[in-house]
Amino acid sequence: MPTLENCQFHGLPAVRLCAADGATATITLHGAHVVSWKSAAGVEQLYLSPNTRFESGQAIRGGVPVVFPQFNTRGVLPRHGFARTCRWALVEDATQADDACSVTLALQSHKVIKALWPYAFGCNLTVALQADRLVMTLSVSNHGPKSLSFQAALHTYLAVGSIDSIKLRGLDDCDFEDCTAAGGNAIQRHSSLQPYEAIDRIYFDAPDCLQLQSALGQTELQQSGFSDVVVWNPGGSAAACPPDLPKDGFRQFLCVEAARIGKPVQLGPEQTWNGTQTIRAAR
Repeated sequence: MPTLENCQFHGLPAVRLCAADGATATITLHGAHVVSWKSAAGVEQLYLSPNTRFESGQAIRGGVPVVFPQFNTRGVLPRHGFARTCRWALVEDATQADDACSVTLALQSHKVIKALWPYAFGCNLTVALQADRLVMTLSVSNHGPKSLSFQAALHTYLAVGSIDSIKLRGLDDCDFEDCTAAGGNAIQRHSSLQPYEAIDRIYFDAPDCLQLQSALGQTELQQSGFSDVVVWNPGGSAAACPPDLPKDGFRQFLCVEAARIGKPVQLGPEQTWNGTQTIRAAR
C-alpha cells in the first residue's frame, strides 16, 4: 500500500511518498519543493545541486521549485516570487490506493507575503505518484473582493545523465524568446539544443506534450493549465553558472518547465486556477 512518511531532508522538514510499486517522491515543507523522485526501478529522475544551501529563506537549486506569483524578474517582487522560499503546510494525507498516492501542501500566508502581495489567496501544490508518473498540480484561489493576476511555473530539473545525449522533441515550428545574454530577448524559431551553450528559452503558447531523449531513456512531459514552456541550462560558461551549481553541474540536467508567463492568469473573486505537469519516468 502507498505510504506517507514524515522525514528530514538535509535538516529541512519533509514528507516522503512511497508508492506500491516502489516509486518515491520527497517534498520539503520549505517551498513545497520536490527534491527527489525515484522511479519504481530506483532511478533518480530529478537533478539536485550538491552545492545548494538548505536554509530558511534560501531557494533550493534543483528538483522542482515552485515559481509563484512572478516569473524571474518580470515584475516588482523578488526573483521568481516568494513561494519557493516560504514555509508550506501539509494539508492532506497520502491517497490509499493500489497504484497511486498523493499529498497536498498549502502555502502559509504571513506578514512578509502580505506586505509583498496584498491579496487574499490560497495556493496549494498536490504531488502524486501514478504508475510510472509524477503528477504535480498547482492550484491558486482568489479569496478576496478584487481580481488578481499572477505568473507561475514548475521549474523542473530533469536528470539526463549527460547533456551530450539530449534531444527535446515536440517544439518544431514553435517560436521562443531567447533570454540568454547573447539572445537579448529576441524572438527566434525553434532550433536544436546545443550542449555546452547557454540555453534560456520561453516558448509561448507551447504544445502540451513533449519528449526528452537522454542517456537515461525517453521522458514524456504533459501539461494543462500552463500555456508556456521554459527550457533552461546555463551551459559551460562560468559567467552563466549560478553560484550554488557546480561548474560541471550543467552536464547532468535540463530544465523543462511548465509555465504561465506570456499571458498571466487573471482570477476574479472566488475563482480558482489549476496548472498540472505530468512526467513519465525515463525508460
